[in-house]
Amino acid sequence: MVACAILALLVVLLLSIIGQTSAATRRASDSVTAFQGARAAFDLMTAHLSQATLRSYWDYQDATGAFRTSANRATFRPATYGRQSELHFLIQNAGGSAPGTAGTGQSIAFQLPAGVATSPDHEGLSNLLNACGYFVAYGDQEPLPGPFPPFAPKYRYRLMQALEPSEDLSVYQNANGNAWVTALSQHAVPIADNVVYLGLWPRKTLSEDPDGDDLSKDFTYDSRLDAARSPQPETANRLPPLLQVMLVCIDEASAARLCTSSSPPAEITDAFSGLFISSRQSDFEEDLTRLESRLAAAGVTCRIFSTLVPLRESKME
Repeated sequence: MVACAILALLVVLLLSIIGQTSAATRRASDSVTAFQGARAAFDLMTAHLSQATLRSYWDYQDATGAFRTSANRATFRPATYGRQSELHFLIQNAGGSAPGTAGTGQSIAFQLPAGVATSPDHEGLSNLLNACGYFVAYGDQEPLPGPFPPFAPKYRYRLMQALEPSEDLSVYQNANGNAWVTALSQHAVPIADNVVYLGLWPRKTLSEDPDGDDLSKDFTYDSRLDAARSPQPETANRLPPLLQVMLVCIDEASAARLCTSSSPPAEITDAFSGLFISSRQSDFEEDLTRLESRLAAAGVTCRIFSTLVPLRESKME
């Protein structure tokens, strides 16, 4: 009887261990599956960003810094040279939100030779220029076209990609403004669910800029800003040497629990409130620690993907 009791106890302990191991394995598998889409989207985005181009060149400027155009050609008097480009590299706060107001991070718009075209006549032209953009949006899923019944609402944060075909490229039509970005946004489609934040940090190398805020104090960047000025700022018609990219993702279980209405959940917006305002290295690291603590306190399972992308066509010294 004693032997049977000991054997029964051992069997119970063994079954308990097997159950705990199975549960841990299942949780790990679910976690990997939950973030696979975000990981794939992250890899796609960083690959596109590494190909960003401005194709800058030197052009005449007058004494005020203005470039010669068809409108001022008759009266233009060259005084110096400046960096010029018809292309544009732009990082803004997503949705027009101010830094630290619980937005979804930054949005980015740029050009790259992706070779995407709608006409079969252009098939195989791999270096065709395209405009591309990324941002995070919150909302319902898009309905299927055609005679399909509407889906039940499924509110989620989504990483959006906009890729404008070469035939529709509008950046040349808006050489002095941002209207091309509006045209680009019409091509936006979701590429990953449950991405709640896209962080973009234009910067130099750590040895050149240990604080990380030489090029931007608030993570934004505009290659056209003050380009028609003499002398030009360092960023005028130039790509930053490096771009730190960060995606903050939550698992589907957390999203299903929190994202139940057309308004973004307070648990997420409160977690980001007041964070990522300053692009100083020390502030960024502190904000990252605070974010992880806030999300954990709200019972949100998250994963943060981060990498440093060299922009190989950058000419900044």
